[in-house]
Amino acid sequence: MQKNRIYQFLYLAIFLISCGLRLALVAFNREANDPHEQVAKLILQSNQLPLKNDCWECFQPKLYHYVFAKTLQVLQLENNPGYQQNLVGEAINFFAGIMCLVVVGLFVKNAPFKEERLKLLAFGLVALNPALIGISSQATNDSFVILFSSLALYFTYKYFRQQKLTLLIPILVFVLLGISSKTNGWVTVIAISMAFLIKAWVENERRTHHLLLAIGFPIVVILLSILNPLNQYIVNYKQFGSPILVNIDQKPLPPFLGMTPAGQSGIWYIQDGFFTFKFVDLIQHPRIEYPPRNIPPFQGSFWTLIYGRANSVFFDNSVPSWSTSGTALFPLAQGIFILALLPTLLLSIGTALETYWMLKSVIKRDPVSAGKTSFGLFVIAFLGYVFFEILYTLEYRSLTVIKPIFIYPALLSFPWLFLRIGDKLSAYLTKGKRWLIYLFEGACAVLFILYITDVSTLIVQLGRVYLQKHGL
Repeated sequence: MQKNRIYQFLYLAIFLISCGLRLALVAFNREANDPHEQVAKLILQSNQLPLKNDCWECFQPKLYHYVFAKTLQVLQLENNPGYQQNLVGEAINFFAGIMCLVVVGLFVKNAPFKEERLKLLAFGLVALNPALIGISSQATNDSFVILFSSLALYFTYKYFRQQKLTLLIPILVFVLLGISSKTNGWVTVIAISMAFLIKAWVENERRTHHLLLAIGFPIVVILLSILNPLNQYIVNYKQFGSPILVNIDQKPLPPFLGMTPAGQSGIWYIQDGFFTFKFVDLIQHPRIEYPPRNIPPFQGSFWTLIYGRANSVFFDNSVPSWSTSGTALFPLAQGIFILALLPTLLLSIGTALETYWMLKSVIKRDPVSAGKTSFGLFVIAFLGYVFFEILYTLEYRSLTVIKPIFIYPALLSFPWLFLRIGDKLSAYLTKGKRWLIYLFEGACAVLFILYITDVSTLIVQLGRVYLQKHGL
């Protein structure tokens, strides 16, 4: 009983700290990676949904922008300065981020794993992740697709455990909302459909029912998404020849062998771009640079960029008010990148083993083993978003499209895959090497402190700018 109270206190503490960091960022931040506020302004001005050529982000599905615009209208802020309007867009994502934390917390606490301490670490790794906190504090559509995709995966998981047909309604609703927020939400539809198909394949009971779900679910989603005016698929096809659009030009596939030229960023060669993890270069200069500064060699390495951007709000160095110069923050980033290797390694091993267990259960048509993997739901979602990001990067090859937030719609996969391997490893180490467990827990605790310091430092930096701007 005493242990349960301690865990409850620690869950609450992590949750409140994460909420506080997000709220403080929203209070002082007025910039984002991309100008999504322009879409909301055009909706207010014309009272209709803008098209691709109307602004930089106008190619996107419009759910977030429509909610943003209508909230400004309700609050009678449609004529206020842009920086005040941005606060509303950020506040919307703040609440979306908090809802996402609640979903992750419920999922982790009720997950079928024994080690409560590992569950707490899994929740902390998500709740305190700098990239997730950062995007929850910006006026972009990413928080919406992350939230709705997480909810769709959560209710699919509950459906597999409870077999209640009523749970299919929230699954459908949330995938539709995710698609209407951002195009990569389609990956969640594919993951859920494949999980239904695996369930139909391995189980004799209700096989026809789940086969119909596997086939019918994506068809219903496609039809409703085409009819949804927020997606603009019909008008996009009529005016631009494709229902799904992007705002940058597609590039030819890069050659396989070769090294990224000195002073260049993005994917120049497949081998150097996707088969490297330039950790030493990252530690030597833990920040992205842009001309005319010297470009670190890791800026042509996909995995290094994903890793760096996921673990520090300063690494990206692109939003003007979030940018830094000099080396004062390098020790903090270096400490984060070293310690984050441990949970990243566990996540990678967990992904490999879950893939193996899922494929083995499919080949043997073993419903019990398949059920333990939630019929591949989380590993398919995770790998699906990773492959989507790889394909996206191959097509457009720019540094700007290599972002971990494009993988975060599979957010529930992170604690699931971490706990799948962590639970088994903990059971093994408890027999004689428990000190390794304590060492790992201590390293994660230090990592959490560094994560908090990373985001807090940005809050202080933005706060100083805000106070100077307003003469305070």
